[in-house]
Amino acid sequence: MATVTATDNAAVEPSRASGATGPLGRTVEWLAARPWRGALVVVGLYLLQAAWTHALLWAGDRVAAGTLDASALVLAVYSPLALSGLAIGLHIARRALTSFWPATGWPDTERADWAGRFMATPARYEWAALLLGFVGGVLALAATPQSLLGPAEGRLLVYIAYAPDFLLGYSLSLVALLVTVGWLRLIAQIHREATAIDPFDRAPLYAFSRVTAIIGLSYAAVAYYSFTVNGAFQAGNLPSLAFLVATMLFAIVAFVAPLWGIHDRLVGEKDRLLLDVERRVTRLAAELYTRIDADDFAASAPLNATMSGLITLRDRASRLPTWPWPPQLLGGFVSALLLPVVVYLLTRFASTLVGT
Repeated sequence: MATVTATDNAAVEPSRASGATGPLGRTVEWLAARPWRGALVVVGLYLLQAAWTHALLWAGDRVAAGTLDASALVLAVYSPLALSGLAIGLHIARRALTSFWPATGWPDTERADWAGRFMATPARYEWAALLLGFVGGVLALAATPQSLLGPAEGRLLVYIAYAPDFLLGYSLSLVALLVTVGWLRLIAQIHREATAIDPFDRAPLYAFSRVTAIIGLSYAAVAYYSFTVNGAFQAGNLPSLAFLVATMLFAIVAFVAPLWGIHDRLVGEKDRLLLDVERRVTRLAAELYTRIDADDFAASAPLNATMSGLITLRDRASRLPTWPWPPQLLGGFVSALLLPVVVYLLTRFASTLVGT
């Protein structure tokens, strides 16, 4: 059984030599390193998109000047949300790495390099994701229900007004998906290659479950937001609906998949510990039987004490958890995932009753 030493809980600074990071990766690094200024940038991006849309809608008399358009306010959320989500997620992932580090068995000199890998997506992959997201945004914008675009005359102006929301939203969301998939793969790799995992030391074992839970719930929240607050744009919009269904499935997989490998390792370690105890119990029981049969009861007393100790060890090993997350975290994740669905179904059911 591995023995680990305590480590400081501060997030480690990433190594700059960890890989050729793309432009968005460098932006996220900047945002994560400067929380307050990063927050201003994210809010500024939202306001800039909303201002662009309103300026064109007002200029084209699609919306009365000075009147806020609900769709413009709703659609401008996606790209700032993707940037801020990546920055916050990067900070949490690196803190989790620090918490898990004692279980890796690796020298502290390697920590910065591993921390840097959380934001080392090659630039060519980022550009490819941005391009695919751009195409997806064009398709989703083109598939927007005509009833939401207003009269056919002057509709081109409406497309131009909403274009940044769709193009930036889909592009940054697809890059965010690429980056978070990289995080999940990296977490699985760290779990797979760690050499000092101690099943009795739960703090490191639970470290990355918070990261995967936050990733899963973040994607689920985006899907719920799109189906509710932004539901009008989803009706009949096949590209958008397909993207949202994939997002919900990814939310579930993101929580469980990266932790499955360490679950198997914990199961194997627990079985090994129980087998070691059972082997000693069997050996001690045979010796105890021999002394009892020889009426050597005085010599049996120390064996009884040793047997009690072995049984205590067996009970302790049998209670070891093999899933790398706190019980309350799993319950919270499932509740957060299902509660909006339950509320929606109850609301629909209640509206049906009222309607009848």
